[in-house]
Amino acid sequence: MEWKEIISGAVLVGVLALLSGFFAWRQVLMLRRLRGSHGLSDDESRWRRGQAWRRLAGSGLMLALAALLAWAVLVMGPQAQRLADLGSAGDTPDAHHSCASTSRYGWRLPGAGPTPLSGPRHIWSTRLYSLRQQRKILDDKRTMLEREVSRLRGERNGHT
Repeated sequence: MEWKEIISGAVLVGVLALLSGFFAWRQVLMLRRLRGSHGLSDDESRWRRGQAWRRLAGSGLMLALAALLAWAVLVMGPQAQRLADLGSAGDTPDAHHSCASTSRYGWRLPGAGPTPLSGPRHIWSTRLYSLRQQRKILDDKRTMLEREVSRLRGERNGHT
């Protein structure tokens, strides 16, 4: 395995780990802020808490992806390079064993599968929250208009 591949893999692992740590730290700060008095309604506070926990889960998955990438660079890279160096002359039982371990590696990357699923879940949660807030605003507006109409009717009936 060439040093360029190792360095680029290490940079990718480092960037993923740093981003994961940064975003997890920001969400922990958000959860701490929501613990005390924060001036938000109960609905918004609950939604923000859920958002922070979903983002923490995403950060954990990003860290797991960084670990998988580090494992790929350190463990599987030399095995894959050995197979590539052998070429067609590597048709031996030992090469087949190495190839089998490489195919097992291919099945580990889908283990990072929940990462793409966290985005749609986050979008759906935001949509549901916004719909609840819109309904609440419309209900408040309807209540205000009903009070205003009854007040105006009372004034009109009282003056006639």
